[in-house]
Amino acid sequence: RKCFAKNAFYATCLDSCHPGIHWSDPARYRTPWSCEELTSSAPSPSPPSPPSSPSPSPPAADDPLLQKPSNAQVFTFYMYRAQSSSTYPPENVNTGNLAGIMWYIQNEVVSGAYGDGNHYGISRILRYKVKTKATQPLLNKGMNFGVRMAFDSGNCTGPSCQFSWETYGYNVGCNKLGDYPFPKFDTHYPDGVWYSLPGKCPSMPYYSKTAECEKLQPGGMCAGTPTGTADCTWSYEDSGEQITLDELYEHSHQSKSHFWAHSQDDAANSRKVASARALFAEKYGDDDLSEPPCDFSFNKFYR
Repeated sequence: RKCFAKNAFYATCLDSCHPGIHWSDPARYRTPWSCEELTSSAPSPSPPSPPSSPSPSPPAADDPLLQKPSNAQVFTFYMYRAQSSSTYPPENVNTGNLAGIMWYIQNEVVSGAYGDGNHYGISRILRYKVKTKATQPLLNKGMNFGVRMAFDSGNCTGPSCQFSWETYGYNVGCNKLGDYPFPKFDTHYPDGVWYSLPGKCPSMPYYSKTAECEKLQPGGMCAGTPTGTADCTWSYEDSGEQITLDELYEHSHQSKSHFWAHSQDDAANSRKVASARALFAEKYGDDDLSEPPCDFSFNKFYR
């Protein structure tokens, strides 16, 4: 075994080394290797240090199907997001249908599991009109949606982020509540769905994203009607539609504690969703867009 330098900060001993990206490296450390061979007279490298930016190749650059518009159907429907008073685009975040967001608020925001007050300062529910279109490799597997990935501060934390992007482009993911990947238990919101929306540089937190990363990882958000290429799988319209949680309690003539009571009761939870839907309709008109089925299949996706 010989010892090779990756960069000025890291080196190790390997059987062999080829310059460039090593896809066996953890995603956050995928920067190019120089593969400069170290000799006994060379100075010892500094301890490992996380790189300032990843340098991955675009997803499946050698797959022509990801570079062409797909034959998939374009779906236009509403997605919802629970958010604080902060304002930012729905890029590299998780959204849901209304039932999915109501369960999230009930389970994580107002449950008290994370201390007093609303977790993350969440105070409102936003509504976006979203268009999605699957890439051809995803459609060829019989799906319009891929695996629903989790995002933490704009960074994809799994499952299978790199595999998903390399194989299917920056696809929109979904999962029915109760199915893979989470939550895999009965939420008592039987129609709840969560989504993932990959944007620019989805492999890094928002506070450390770089121009280089955004160029090399363009994400799936694009303008207008998505084409189904690897980097154009979804778009959105933000018309400023929102309801606050305080408005929701006032509209339903209930206190916060009474509104969220009976969390294990399907019928009670359905009434909570209906109350939120009625308030959106009162403020902005009925949700007259059909929600597409969440057709992600674990067996098809990973086959």
